[in-house]
Amino acid sequence: MTTIRRWGFLAWTALAVVLVVLTVGLPTEVRTHVFGDSLPYYLGSWGAMLAGGLLMWAMVRTLGERRWLDEQIIRAFVGHPLRFEVAWCLFLLAAFLLSMVVLSRLFGIFETEVGADLAMSVSLVSRLLFLFTLPILVLDRSGVTTDGRGTQMPNIVLRPNAPWRWGGLLPVVVTLALMGAVFLPYSDYPQLGFGLVGFLAAFTVISLCEEAFFRSMLQTRLEVYMGRWGGIVASTVIFALTYALIQNFDAVSQLPGEGLIKDTGLAMATYGAAGLFYGYLWSCYRNLWLNVLIRVGTFLILMAPDPSSGLIGL
Repeated sequence: MTTIRRWGFLAWTALAVVLVVLTVGLPTEVRTHVFGDSLPYYLGSWGAMLAGGLLMWAMVRTLGERRWLDEQIIRAFVGHPLRFEVAWCLFLLAAFLLSMVVLSRLFGIFETEVGADLAMSVSLVSRLLFLFTLPILVLDRSGVTTDGRGTQMPNIVLRPNAPWRWGGLLPVVVTLALMGAVFLPYSDYPQLGFGLVGFLAAFTVISLCEEAFFRSMLQTRLEVYMGRWGGIVASTVIFALTYALIQNFDAVSQLPGEGLIKDTGLAMATYGAAGLFYGYLWSCYRNLWLNVLIRVGTFLILMAPDPSSGLIGL
């Protein structure tokens, strides 16, 4: 896992080139059609995450014991059939996508329009079942049945006892502060109330489910086979594609819904860029709580909640 494959760097560089082409290389009329008036906000979020990523890179090179942490991860996977587990991850992800479609269609039969609270319930139930509960049961139990020793991953992920593993708080705070400086002056936040508390609770659960699945479970296993950056890029692409595919059925996805091709492109430019930051944060500290914090903070900054129309403004 500590070996960085060359093609991982190539994939990272290729994605950076794509982002530059989307923002600088395209003709003005094409950029306007794709991004509308939101290009400065895209650049603001990318710039904040790039600054946080560079700070992380500098910190992990001088502070902490990332090599020792990687060795702990490898030992935790002893006795696990990793190829079988990766296949299970992809199967459960497909089941999640199908559940989003089926439940949305089902509720749509009984209502002219699925309300915001009901739409959020679909998002919560599907994620809790297919991205959290079932993956934990399947992936953890596979180690028990194969080797008889189970796994140490829950302790590593949920109990980051080494103080340096909380060092990621600094780049997380810096990233959120830079984002806040760009976005918060233009955000209209409601006063604290039941709706806002419900919104925060709902997205915290969603963030926990997604980070546990895409980073802790899927990315970590892909890193074993593909190298650190190979695992980060591969899981990020899957993460972004998932949001593109569920756009029309999910209360959380905020893509414009103007066709799968455009949604996929914008998902790569938004969820993909953010996913690289989340993945790198995970690979540096293996601290699930830091990933949940950056997800919740980013969502609150980029999307002002609207409790008057349910838990989330659609």
